Amino acid sequence: MADHEIKVTPVDGGWSVECWLVGQPQMFLSDRRAEESAQRLAQTVAAVGEDARVVVHDRSHALVGTRRYFANDR
Repeated sequence: MADHEIKVTPVDGGWSVECWLVGQPQMFLSDRRAEESAQRLAQTVAAVGEDARVVVHDRSHALVGTRRYFANDR
């Protein structure tokens, strides 16, 4: 099964976190806060038994990092 992707991307005036779990993108002024939110979402996805991957882009939209969260065994 494919990972559930959670994306952190720059937008006008801040940062966006996109995840199917939330439905609508979350908006943040700080990149740090956006990444923290993405990590919490990924931990939630893993806690319910699915793999997740956080993908982070910088202001130039270049990929700067990914982190995988593996499903917790139930």
